[in-house]
Formats: sequence, C-alpha cells, structure tokens
Amino acid sequence: MTLRTMLLLAGLACPALAAAQVGTQGLLWRDGDPFVFCRYGLDQTPKAWFPMPNYATSLPAITPGYCPGPTPNCGTAGWGWTFTEIQAYFVYLNICPQAERSGDWKGQGDGTTVPHTH
Repeated sequence: MTLRTMLLLAGLACPALAAAQVGTQGLLWRDGDPFVFCRYGLDQTPKAWFPMPNYATSLPAITPGYCPGPTPNCGTAGWGWTFTEIQAYFVYLNICPQAERSGDWKGQGDGTTVPHTH
C-alpha cells in the first residue's frame, strides 16, 4: 500500500472528527488552533512525533521506539505510526512552516486551555 493510499484512507476513516474540529487551512486537531497544534502537536499520549522549537523552521522529532518515519509498520525497527499520526505529521509539515517564527504565548497558561482545553 502506498503512502498516498494510506493518507486517503486515513482521511476517509475519520469524517466525524474532521467535521467537528476543522479550523483554518483544514487543521483537524486541537480544535483547528494552529498555534497549539504547531507548538504541542497531537493531544495524545504516547505519540510517534513531537514538534521541535522553532516549529516554523524545524522538522518534528520522532519519539524513540517508533518507526523512524511516517509508516504504520517498519518490522522490528519500532512501533508503527497510527493513521492519525501520519496524517497529522504531513499537515504539520504543510501548515507550521507558514509561520515566520515560533512565537511565545502571551496569555494565561500555555495556550492549550484558552478559551477551553484543546
């Protein structure tokens, strides 16, 4: 199965999620908030990848123990990525570099709880 096919299937598999949380530029996670998504990645534990500062110019890091790239199966090289993690990784690569630089959160908390937890 090609990566393109996997991404298509992943997109088709979660239409309810997509309808509930689509933000600007089609961002499906973190209630469509690009600041929170680019700074913190997916809201799940464990996760196959995580953002690295400066998220506007650096690639996400791979969590130790996971496959070294976005794939659901890499044999004995590590745990496979979920389709959500694969889809979110490529969305991250598309959306987050559009920022000129990583900015700091100026409000209360860390940005994940304003106006609600996301």
